[in-house]
Amino acid sequence: MMKKVKRLKIVMCFIMLLLILGQECSVLAAEDLLPSGVRTADLEEEIAQFVVDHNDTTAGMAVAVFNQDEELLRKYYGYIDVEKQIIADENAVFEWGSATKLLVWVSVMQLYEQGKLDFNADIQEYLPENFLTNLKYDTPVTMLHLMNHNAGFQEVYPDLMTKDINAFADFEEALAAHKPAQIYPVGTVTAYSNWGAALAGLIVERVSGMSFYDYVHQNIFQPLGMEHSAVAMDLSDNRFVQEQRRLLQCYTKDKTLIPDCFYYITLYPAGMCTSTLEDFERFAKALLDEDSALFQKKDTWQELFTPTAYYGTTKIPLNCHGFWSVLYGVQTFGHGGNTVGCSSYLLLDLVHGIGAVVMTNQANETIYNEDMMELIFGKFQRSLYAAEQPIPDGIYRTTRTVRKGPLKCMSLSFKNGDVDEDKLWVTDNSTGITRIAYSYGDDIALPIYTVILEMGLFLLWIAAVIFSLIMLVAKLIRFLYIRISGILKSDSDFARKIRKQPSSEKVEKYKFSLAKWSTFACLLQVTMILLLAGAMGGVSSFARGDTYAWIFAVIGIIAAAMGITAGYGIWKNKRTSLKKSVKVLNYSTAAFLLITAANIFYWDLYMFWAL
Repeated sequence: MMKKVKRLKIVMCFIMLLLILGQECSVLAAEDLLPSGVRTADLEEEIAQFVVDHNDTTAGMAVAVFNQDEELLRKYYGYIDVEKQIIADENAVFEWGSATKLLVWVSVMQLYEQGKLDFNADIQEYLPENFLTNLKYDTPVTMLHLMNHNAGFQEVYPDLMTKDINAFADFEEALAAHKPAQIYPVGTVTAYSNWGAALAGLIVERVSGMSFYDYVHQNIFQPLGMEHSAVAMDLSDNRFVQEQRRLLQCYTKDKTLIPDCFYYITLYPAGMCTSTLEDFERFAKALLDEDSALFQKKDTWQELFTPTAYYGTTKIPLNCHGFWSVLYGVQTFGHGGNTVGCSSYLLLDLVHGIGAVVMTNQANETIYNEDMMELIFGKFQRSLYAAEQPIPDGIYRTTRTVRKGPLKCMSLSFKNGDVDEDKLWVTDNSTGITRIAYSYGDDIALPIYTVILEMGLFLLWIAAVIFSLIMLVAKLIRFLYIRISGILKSDSDFARKIRKQPSSEKVEKYKFSLAKWSTFACLLQVTMILLLAGAMGGVSSFARGDTYAWIFAVIGIIAAAMGITAGYGIWKNKRTSLKKSVKVLNYSTAAFLLITAANIFYWDLYMFWAL
């Protein structure tokens, strides 16, 4: 009996040993595989082949993949200057773009950890008195609202990038100069805001008592050994980066050179950071580790990656204290970025402890910054949770737009409810507003009268411009014909017809008035649309000064005055003997003047103070 028990114990120990060894082997096997299923040993070859497949449109690219313990890959491909054949290497620097915002959110978390910031407090407690003069709603804006991009601010494009280093004396002045309107109730919709993120950077300054770039150097760059990173508006906080950036040329997605692609970002905490790949990797790797040198407590790291916003009413994470949720084959968190000539991406898989960073010198690049990430994290989950959701019928407008001020007309872009199949989306009606919730910005349903009003006004404005152009061309042809033929000196029937005047004194005055001002009225409308086209084509220069807005205001007042005056004149002289065709032209001129004025005032083209 004892022998049987002894044998049984031996067998059980052997089974246990096999189980342990099997478990260890499976762990080792799992650790050898990336979340995508690609073996770590094969990753370099897979990425190299990916680059070969896209070589025709590749300028320069740098990528690093890592886990908590080691670097799995760091490689450079292509050129930082294609024309001069300067290769991308460890000394190359790239612009982070909006990934710079992660420096803001980490800074905020550090100050929160120290008890100097309250996520749920009104941010006005941390700002200069009466700084937020752009608030429309009574609900307090908190730091969490800034982190989640749901404070309700319109996205403001002006002066984000400039060639003028002296455009603003300091960062606070830049923020104060162009406060965006608050157009949505706080916490109701997602609308990505560079200004909101930069405002959080100002709060870091106010709470810490130092400039944002000094704070970042002291509390992020130095602890992590990031010796080749700069974040100041002119990159003067790191001479190496400043010099290396001069070597960097930038390109479009199809590899076309973008000349003179360096711009200063006035709201620099929102997108100015520039560094080597190694430094970008150091930052990302520190975020992957719960024992991060960035924080004093593990709890802070854990809270950082706790969801603070969800897709609609679902439990699908959207945002974690400024880190966007991105669903590949696994759940990842991170942030991408774009500047005039660079793109970047940082992604972290916290469950498997895998991270990756990508940097390119190509604007709006997605082949490497998004698609290549599938080799690491698995297939991007397109519409994973959206497939069974009905799309409410209707016309939609993106929340990430301008609805106040001279750039309001940029929002004249509607969608018919079609979703972007390449992005995760859900529908939501919990706040009384039908919306399609995306990351970065939602689409909200519009009342049909809004669509009719805006489209009608704009189309009538176009009709006014076309009418004015036809009138100007006709007047020019008539003028040239008269001059060339010497018709004014002849006795031809045509000349007599031209000179024929109505006998009524009222008609005489009325006709004289229209003849005098109709050309000016047509020029006014054509000039207006040219100014608008110029503003839309160069938003930054348009917004930098108030000149355009003053012109819009003056034109609007003149057009309204002329339209009302002309209309009154037509009504007073409605029984005159003017030909029907002349009356039609006069009525049209007056109506189109009023339409021009209506568009100027509806689209806020006069509101220079709203910039």
